[in-house]
Amino acid sequence: MRRGELVDKGTGRMTRRPARIVVLGGGFGGLYAAMTLQRELAGSDMAQVTLVDRRNYFTFTPFLPEVAAGTLGRAHVTYPFRFLAQKEQFCFIQGAVQDFDLVKRTVRTETTAIPYDYLIVSLGGAPSFFGNPHIAAHALTLNSVDNALAIRNHIIRLFEHAVVETDPIRRRQLLTLVVAGAGPCGVEVVAELDHLIRTALLKYYPVDPSEIRILLVSKGDRILPHFVGELAETGQKELIKRGIEVRLNTQVTWASEEYVEFDGYERISTRTLIWAAGVTPNPVLAQLPTSKSQQGGVVVDEFLKLPDFPEVYVIGDGASVLDRRQGQPYPALAPVAIRQGIRAAGNIMNTLQGRAMEPFRFDFTGNIVGLGCGMALVNLLGIKFHGRLGWWFYRMAHLQRLVSFRNKASLTLTLALNAIFDRDISCETWFEDNRRINSETVSPALPRSGSPVAS
Repeated sequence: MRRGELVDKGTGRMTRRPARIVVLGGGFGGLYAAMTLQRELAGSDMAQVTLVDRRNYFTFTPFLPEVAAGTLGRAHVTYPFRFLAQKEQFCFIQGAVQDFDLVKRTVRTETTAIPYDYLIVSLGGAPSFFGNPHIAAHALTLNSVDNALAIRNHIIRLFEHAVVETDPIRRRQLLTLVVAGAGPCGVEVVAELDHLIRTALLKYYPVDPSEIRILLVSKGDRILPHFVGELAETGQKELIKRGIEVRLNTQVTWASEEYVEFDGYERISTRTLIWAAGVTPNPVLAQLPTSKSQQGGVVVDEFLKLPDFPEVYVIGDGASVLDRRQGQPYPALAPVAIRQGIRAAGNIMNTLQGRAMEPFRFDFTGNIVGLGCGMALVNLLGIKFHGRLGWWFYRMAHLQRLVSFRNKASLTLTLALNAIFDRDISCETWFEDNRRINSETVSPALPRSGSPVAS
């Protein structure tokens, strides 16, 4: 088959029709796949690239903890796909994927059916509550900019309520925050919220600082399990130094509007549970007729393809890609998804141009996590550092990955202004009795009795 030619299944004849390449999901993996394809095509008529996402904007998720803390706003972390589509010259369709027909090579959204010749599935993940509907019904999540803004509004409204609350027990409940999950997301959000409270809210809300209680809960024996031990220990000591309670080897087993339960017996009276303890592949991926990992990820080969449907690639949080050197699947991290998107795009171009495909390999150059207050933990090629130098590197690394000059300029200006002026602490209406805005339908909490309450 020559370059750019496809077999028409109806007639069996060769056709010069451009290959239809559809990318599902506009997260890091999908967006980088679409941009890589379009740049490789460089204006040729070999293929037509279409990106599909249920939102019409890209979200820079590493900055969501800072949106939750009011440091940044929606405009700093989002960028319309149509701006990118015009610049990069690919097509964009807004829609939520409903189902797949891999035999007919068609994807259906709620509004249209989209045919393809090559498909890249990068639909990401969703919060995993490990089958516990009570936690799902009462936890705030941080997987979208709307979730981040809901957390920000929720915390501010709690302080508004605490100022006029005369019952000290009730007031302490309002001022108690629990963050479940001590990976990078959980650590960053607990650090940023503590920074918001200590540097902004206490300045304007006359509450007793001793009544504020912030807990970071991990079922593991240390925070940041993917970081080297000494950096994780440095981060843990810094959080404890700020007054954050770090609870290790502890699991959230229940939640209600009034309390969070640990390990089946200890209850903490609180109105706030922020969930950063697990991610599961997008539920729509269960419809793909192929093998799944124990965690629900779609099992692909070393080229990121489905074994029975070689024109279909699955990448990102929804894929189970084995690192053959380590014998373990690659973790669900943005840098991994980006490289998978680039590799999947490269393999499609290799196929169109008659070249051999290349297996996916990813070498970790290090990791980084922000701790707020001008501090970050960095492991770069085995060189470990933290503090102000780490914070500078953290900022530069994320600025470099922002997809538009507009975001970079806006973010830089806002950070400079934040150093001079107080952040905005206005908030919207109280969302659903202070509970999370979530796209998923969750089960209502069921009554439960027993278990002593811990203050």
